[in-house]
Amino acid sequence: MASIFRQNALISPSDSKSTTVPLSRLKKLGLSIASDTHGATAVEYGLLAGLVAIGIAGGVGALSDLVNLLFELIGDETVAVTNTMNSD
Repeated sequence: MASIFRQNALISPSDSKSTTVPLSRLKKLGLSIASDTHGATAVEYGLLAGLVAIGIAGGVGALSDLVNLLFELIGDETVAVTNTMNSD
């Protein structure tokens, strides 16, 4: 919806009657919205939880490589032991 700013008023052309809202009232509304802190804590906790999740995902990725290497080494040793037992 397009709005036209005129001196000290906001006029919306879509209305059948020209409705004007004083800019001082809009300024007060904007300031009250900007100073409202409700929900800010929830947003901060959400961001913190996201960072923790990224850290956990990175740690699990690095740990999975190490666990995979450990199982490969155990598998190689198991094959080596069974080959020496079969050759006797």
